[in-house]
Amino acid sequence: MLDYEDLPGAEDDYLDDAELRDLKDAFLAGPYGGRRPFAVEAPFELPLGGRVVRGRIDAVYELAGGRFEVVDWKTGTTPADPVQLALYRLAWARLRGIPAEAVDAAFYYVKASRVARPELLTESQLVDLLGAAGSY
Repeated sequence: MLDYEDLPGAEDDYLDDAELRDLKDAFLAGPYGGRRPFAVEAPFELPLGGRVVRGRIDAVYELAGGRFEVVDWKTGTTPADPVQLALYRLAWARLRGIPAEAVDAAFYYVKASRVARPELLTESQLVDLLGAAGSY
């Protein structure tokens, strides 16, 4: 049984007991419910384009052939920003010393049991984006 703290990405400040129970049930019934993560809440510091991006990757799964999948859990329905996922993918690749192409990435919307795999920016595109963000 999962305790609330074991459900990555959950935010308990707006969930009542029934909502929390429904969220746990949805997670367990979804595609990640029976899988064991390689890492959970993996911290990173990613030097990129003259900046350092810090964060935590909700979950990482080891796949066949030396590949990994980073997953960002979403408990709501608001569409997530693919830039976040691109940064997570690059950070994990750097942490493991593997090419970013060896890391798959997905948002998992727990309540809807929906996996989204948006097209992600490359490292050079992320550098350009960070440079543009700092120029104004």
